Amino acid sequence: MNKLFKASGVALPIFSLPGHYGIGTIGKEARNFIDFLHKAGFTYWSILPLGPTSFGDSPYSSFSSKAYNHFLIDFDDLLDKDLLKKRDIGVVDWGADPRSIDYGKIYANRIRVLKIAYNRFRRGQGDYQRGYTSFLRKNSFTDYSCFMAIKDINKYRPWTGFKGISREYSADCFRQVKHDHQSDIDFYQWTQYIFEKQWDSLKKYANSQGIKIIGEMPMFVSYDSIDVYKHHRNFLLNSSLGMDYVAGYPPDVFYSQGQVWGNPLYNFDYMKKNNYNFLKERINFNLNLYDVVTLDHFRGFLEYYMLPKDSTNGLNGTWGATPGKEMVDLIITDKSRVVAEDVDYHSENLTSILDELNMSDMRVLEFAFPREKGNFNKPVNYPYCCYSYTSTHDCKPLKGYLTDLNSADHQEALKQINLTCRYLGVKEAIDDNDDMTRAINELNLASLSEVSIQAMQDILHQGNESRINTPSTIGKPNWTYRITNDDLNDDLASKLLALNRRYGRYVND
Repeated sequence: MNKLFKASGVALPIFSLPGHYGIGTIGKEARNFIDFLHKAGFTYWSILPLGPTSFGDSPYSSFSSKAYNHFLIDFDDLLDKDLLKKRDIGVVDWGADPRSIDYGKIYANRIRVLKIAYNRFRRGQGDYQRGYTSFLRKNSFTDYSCFMAIKDINKYRPWTGFKGISREYSADCFRQVKHDHQSDIDFYQWTQYIFEKQWDSLKKYANSQGIKIIGEMPMFVSYDSIDVYKHHRNFLLNSSLGMDYVAGYPPDVFYSQGQVWGNPLYNFDYMKKNNYNFLKERINFNLNLYDVVTLDHFRGFLEYYMLPKDSTNGLNGTWGATPGKEMVDLIITDKSRVVAEDVDYHSENLTSILDELNMSDMRVLEFAFPREKGNFNKPVNYPYCCYSYTSTHDCKPLKGYLTDLNSADHQEALKQINLTCRYLGVKEAIDDNDDMTRAINELNLASLSEVSIQAMQDILHQGNESRINTPSTIGKPNWTYRITNDDLNDDLASKLLALNRRYGRYVND
């Protein structure tokens, strides 16, 4: 293989995979999807964060930035390992719609089933016994497990509502919890062990099939998390450990009122005194988990937007400075495996910083049509050192986006798409949303970007019913999208393989 080559991949969250138990998991169906990617000539699978989700079900809102989502554990594997019996799961209602996750039923039933498997494991049953003692000695997930046990004791309240000795973190508090609630802590540690075993097996399988996994690290962490509960000095909190200011984003071309994210802001002055260990540990955790790590909202490493806590929009914020490039250079040791997600902001200064750090960044084709200030997302301007996406989890799928354009913008989009098609040697589109989606997908493959990622919804030409998330909104239908096995057919794989070959993205040719 030449040193310089172009590859391609597909973006699809783990939770969106098919399966019988209400939500996609890291088991058999994930392997089947890897087989599909291999047959279709792809090299990358781009997924969303894998942390344990909290209120709102968002993978960007997690109880820990260094733990795994136990709802993604595969039950079929636990059946094979004799930790579950068919009677344990055969009569459970996981939801009636195979294309949508019912989180109410997931939360009601998955913990119960996992505890059945855990109790068998605790009695010495199953094939995962070997290695557990070594896992516990690493002590990697003890803090997270203690935090979750305390949440259980406090009826899942946020840590600001914890009662008694657990109201604020202390070593004495955790010692007391370990003494009084060891079985609860053991359960959560066990879920991390099982996830790690299943994930290691899945990732090895992916790599054996020539598939690399791109994961994402959120810039900010959740306020209701072990990260803030135990390590609160790393954040800009008041004397009561509350937030006077929160993270957000100012108005832009997509959100005229801006956004209020609500995450706590980092205390970079304190972090600097500790050599940025908190951020280093987060990045290294993700580098150990994935082949490539996307740093969400990379701008936040260079400057952050702060809003008063009770803001209802992003209009009244101010920018704060970070240590910038020097900090990024220090905390990321392997920059060849890191991608800067900078689609919300770009400038000549940022280009210079990325060049100096020798880091790749992202492009999104949906943002290029019909109009864009500047040329950042136009496929004809992509540099080699970028990862280009047709759309993202926060976007409308391409077909839905095109459908919602007004008549004038739709015609302008068609004009710009076809001008780009002529430049890059792609068949021009007719005035049809499906064919325009097809053309944008191919423009992504035809561009110069090192890695071209197609969202699965765009490959399937699905509309807004398949949108994964609408920013600044909470609840259904966010994070509920799923595909079915019928979507992953051999005919589609053959067509995609032909496209990857046509545009020089099939690395085995």
